[in-house]
Amino acid sequence: MKKRRNSNPPPEPPATGRKLWRFRLFALAIPALLLLLADAVLRLTGFGYPTSFLLPSANHGQKTFIQNNQFGVRFFGARRARAPHPLSILRDKPQGTVRIFVFGESAAYGDPQPRLGLPRTLQAMLSLRHPGMKFEVVNAAMTAINSHVIVPIARDCAQAGGDIWVVYMGNNEVVGPFGAGTVFGPQSPPRSMIEASLAVKTTALGQWLDSWRGRAGKNEDWGGMMMFLDQQVRADDPRMVAVYRNFSLNLSEIIRLGRASGAGVVVSTVAVNLKDCAPFASEHRAGLSDSDKAQWDQLHQEGAAAENSGNFSEAEARFQAAGRIDGTMAELQFHLGRCALARGNPSEAQAEFATARDLDTLRFRCDSHLNALIRQAVAGRGSDLVLLADSEQALAAASPDGLPGGDLFYEHVHPTFKGNCLLARTIASQVEHLLPPNANASAAWPAESECAQRLGMTKRDEAAAAAEIVSRLSEPPFTLQMNHGEQVRRMTALAQEPVETAAQALKVAEDALAADPDDASLRERASELKAEAGDLAGAAAEAQRAVDLLPSDAENWSQLGMVLVRQEKYEDASAAFRRAFELNRQDAWPLQNLAMALVKMNRKDEAEREFRRVLEVQPKFGLAWLGLGQLLEGEGKREEAASCFEKGLDNRIHHGPELATLARFCQSKGWLEAASTNFTDAITLNPSDATLRFDAGKNLAALGRHREAAARFGEAARLLPDSGQAHFECGRELGLCGQPAEAAREFREAERLMPGMIEPRLDLGIALAQQGQLAEALKEFEAAAERDPTNAVARHYLEALRARLHQ
Repeated sequence: MKKRRNSNPPPEPPATGRKLWRFRLFALAIPALLLLLADAVLRLTGFGYPTSFLLPSANHGQKTFIQNNQFGVRFFGARRARAPHPLSILRDKPQGTVRIFVFGESAAYGDPQPRLGLPRTLQAMLSLRHPGMKFEVVNAAMTAINSHVIVPIARDCAQAGGDIWVVYMGNNEVVGPFGAGTVFGPQSPPRSMIEASLAVKTTALGQWLDSWRGRAGKNEDWGGMMMFLDQQVRADDPRMVAVYRNFSLNLSEIIRLGRASGAGVVVSTVAVNLKDCAPFASEHRAGLSDSDKAQWDQLHQEGAAAENSGNFSEAEARFQAAGRIDGTMAELQFHLGRCALARGNPSEAQAEFATARDLDTLRFRCDSHLNALIRQAVAGRGSDLVLLADSEQALAAASPDGLPGGDLFYEHVHPTFKGNCLLARTIASQVEHLLPPNANASAAWPAESECAQRLGMTKRDEAAAAAEIVSRLSEPPFTLQMNHGEQVRRMTALAQEPVETAAQALKVAEDALAADPDDASLRERASELKAEAGDLAGAAAEAQRAVDLLPSDAENWSQLGMVLVRQEKYEDASAAFRRAFELNRQDAWPLQNLAMALVKMNRKDEAEREFRRVLEVQPKFGLAWLGLGQLLEGEGKREEAASCFEKGLDNRIHHGPELATLARFCQSKGWLEAASTNFTDAITLNPSDATLRFDAGKNLAALGRHREAAARFGEAARLLPDSGQAHFECGRELGLCGQPAEAAREFREAERLMPGMIEPRLDLGIALAQQGQLAEALKEFEAAAERDPTNAVARHYLEALRARLHQ
């Protein structure tokens, strides 16, 4: 017999229980509703920024995606945020186009010259190899990021119709956001906390709270690699476990997103400079006694002395003895690598240099374990359209002794153009496996020179990149490297190599444009070169075309503004600078240029307001302090102006052109010693600038430092051999140094180059007379007097010499 079910309903909870339950629910709902209301209010007032990597836009009536220049704020804060590379792609990918996304950090981005970096080189290589196909390579990389940032970038790009994804990441895993050695917020937090933090910052309220945290923080300005000096992380640091785990999980997620979007994925190992990049920092093992450390220091010093004298066997013995005390010092392993290489043992050197890289406690380079994780993530997945490009191995195989060095890398991780071509070739060979079946190659793999021609590259680009690297090498942590001097000499020599004229470089750019007329980057380059050659109308047309093709590129707008300034179209230039700043509000340069244009229009109140806005964006922008000081000085506010000038001198922008501007400003104020210091620093960072050396020579001459002035004028004459003025000034300073023979040689060259000027002939006559060559001197004065019979100097010396010769 079945049991009878109880049809009676369960007893209701007591009234007090129901009330308590409702009260708790209400208590939870109130804060949530308040948060939602606060978020809505903030959005209605216009507060907040978009967090997607791609933003919908339109260009000439076509729907496009463009980059979000505020994307990095969520990870770095407003003042430190890095911006993506400018892009504009059709939301509906054109039929027959192969769209490739490149993800990664600064090495993938193309630093220091994105126009010649990996994405552009990859596109050039594939286009030359498959001339019948249309390739669109999208630069989705950014500087200073790591895998934690690349995951949301990939998530956004999954909606943009990519056919192939390329992943080249690993250098910033420790120092980038949420890494063990980061300065951008918490270090190695749990992954759940990372995801929650990023989710909160997609709301206006979360962004408001984050902005307040940023205001309370210190040192919010971007400081480059120098920011990480106090963030050393040893290889055995427990936090590295989380770094490796998170990298592996993030890489897997990126691959999953790519495949889910329908794209094939090429993941590359990461190559770094092993041979010519000494460790940035080293730390002794924990627990090393004072006596052991003293003995280690003694052995290390003896080894370094033996190495410097060329006694590598002795040096190696000393270093090995030090290693038995403490073998965890990265610098020691680098010494051992150099000794092994000098003794002709490349395999041993490879192991030592790799160990030095892995033990480096300022971890700016992808280490061996990260590369191992990359290989593991891709192993055996070829049938799933996930392929490995082993760039680490490929660049090693292409290097002498299997050790990538200064021929492939500018410094620690950023490839030279040769390095980028090798990277692109390695990756492209795997990309080919993912192309449509009808994509049969109809040409051989292009040579480096062919890629350079397609991209409009010249020796001027190589020299400019080297000068930029010299600037970086002048600051820590590069200055702390044991081979810092070698790196500076190598880069300085490259920056000083002879380059093409602007007209010659323009011809190269125009030839490249003939192959791809819609290349906005080449249009901007052509604008720069036409402006340099004096064709301002042509430069403006090229800049306008670049803006039309890529309207989201702030640099294109700035270039247009600079050309318009030179055309004295200040109102139009101001509009261009304003648009540049609207596109990238982390960049103070458009505001600085806008302020200077307003000064030209005598709109001083507006100019002052813009200078002050520059300083809100970047308080240590020295040139803005100078500009503001000049305006205040003109208003008679001398005390405020003096304070601004002091801040301008204290907050130098350590870059060649900016230091040159500062030097010339000091010179105009009569602060000749300060000008001399800034000229010297500017020349170090821009060693190929002949005008800079000439101006430095004039400043030294005014200081009475004639020997140094002669050297500067001589350098200018060497860089510009057709500059008669440089030879003339050099001759004058040599004469004041009591070197008439050397002075005469310079005056002869100046006379040859400036036949219409009388001064070189007069000074040559004086130099010859000082050497006792009176007859030759007389000829020069006679020629000078014939050219200008009224010249009192020529007449004076003619009479004096004739009298002496007749005695």
